[in-house]
Amino acid sequence: MLNFKSIFKFVALGLLFSCSKAAEIKYTQPRGENKDVIDLIAGNNVYGRITDIAGKGISGVSVSDGFTVVQTDKNGIYQFKKNATARFVHYSTPSAYAINVANNNNNPIFYSALESTTNPRQYNFILTENKANDTKFLIYGIGDPQVANTADVDRFTNETLADIKGEMSTTNLPIYGLSLGDVVADQPQLMGGMKSLLGSTTMPVFTTIGNHDKTASGSNIKNGNLFESHFGPSNYSFSRGNVHFVCMDNVVFAADGSYTMNLSKEQLDWLEQDLSFVNKQHMLVLFTHMPIRNSNFAMRSRLFDLLQSFKETHIMVGHTHYAENFIHKIGDRTIFEHIHGATCGAWWKSTINGDGTPNGYAVYQVEGNTLTDWYYKPTKLSRNFQMRLHWADVAYGGDYGYFNYANESDILVANVWNADPSWKVEVFMDGKKLGDMQLSGTFNRDAWSKGYHLGVLNRNPANYNTVTTHLYTLKVNNPNGTLKVVATDRFGKVYEQTAVTTNLSTAKSYQ
Repeated sequence: MLNFKSIFKFVALGLLFSCSKAAEIKYTQPRGENKDVIDLIAGNNVYGRITDIAGKGISGVSVSDGFTVVQTDKNGIYQFKKNATARFVHYSTPSAYAINVANNNNNPIFYSALESTTNPRQYNFILTENKANDTKFLIYGIGDPQVANTADVDRFTNETLADIKGEMSTTNLPIYGLSLGDVVADQPQLMGGMKSLLGSTTMPVFTTIGNHDKTASGSNIKNGNLFESHFGPSNYSFSRGNVHFVCMDNVVFAADGSYTMNLSKEQLDWLEQDLSFVNKQHMLVLFTHMPIRNSNFAMRSRLFDLLQSFKETHIMVGHTHYAENFIHKIGDRTIFEHIHGATCGAWWKSTINGDGTPNGYAVYQVEGNTLTDWYYKPTKLSRNFQMRLHWADVAYGGDYGYFNYANESDILVANVWNADPSWKVEVFMDGKKLGDMQLSGTFNRDAWSKGYHLGVLNRNPANYNTVTTHLYTLKVNNPNGTLKVVATDRFGKVYEQTAVTTNLSTAKSYQ
């Protein structure tokens, strides 16, 4: 039986169709009226060309509909058969080319909405050479703005974004932002404005979808269609320097409105295709909304098989409104999962998250294919403010109750929100070292945060009884001298704190 192909010629007045034998993709140089001739393999109906600004085709660019991933050939041509449910065609920006952004802000534009027709359609993209030196750059991890009203938007604008812009001004390195979901708090009418705000800095901000960003109409299950109409596809990738970034939607709703963390077989099929084109000596960053940490979903083993094949891998998530650096041990491999404290903290009710971590965001420094530094930047506070000290028996609260860490006196508590097991936390009295603080085996709630959110504000304990994994303690006998706690992070950076917090004033406001 003969195979047939359709030869499609884009002309100024329409499409010309013809048939001939099936063959590989062919590209005929523009002639006459700038006509491109692309021969389609039978059955393929999404095709196009990716070029530089001079019109030269760019080879080796991954292009996808979220289900199939192909690469452009030597002429910059791609083609595939789209999935029946696909909504976008999008490319993975290579390191050698700049991130395309919108005309009026820095929102990344790397996609085109697919037409609903099954007839072949052409989608072309133009890339510009990347003039930045992306062998060394910064990543800003921005978790959960979760705005519910204009007052929240104002706080995000005047506190979070103002602080981010100030922090960005301290470096000349290229910066790329990752917005880690829950852009809004079930208020879709605020989504367009938040997109504009996220695009208002000098860095492109790539956004993932959170549970509060999903919507439903009528009896439909909550989904990401409205979010995608603003931000584009929910599963995509791009590269900078020797780092490959992958964004994935891991929030799955049920008909009853409940949701779980999950990644489907179809998503992992897509991920495997995407990663097959990436150098395994590069660093991989997977960013999504819900923590993968202690999950037990069906595709977990397959996911980590893919993640551990790279030189270094980091997972970046939000969702929990607390900070934690969780370490996955996969054989002899270590994969960090960075759970970000929320920019909105405890839902814009204070200046802190449920675990006592300040409202804020994370900053990571990339050199080559590794992270050489990361720190948590508290909103409107110094980047050197990395811990808060308390005496365990001091009670915090108000009309609705009081909370302390323990009834025992002379136990010093340090809440070191960005800590991981490699940190060293030392206590000095009058210049003499008293000992090393240890992660608490018994304290797993921040009494200071509970004192304000529950004792003063009378919030729902189900939402404000947050597990805290970064409380350090040391018994201090006769604490009558000048106290100093010195924390040294995994990169050798030293942070000091001498003030012991005794009231709730800075939980209420920055003043």
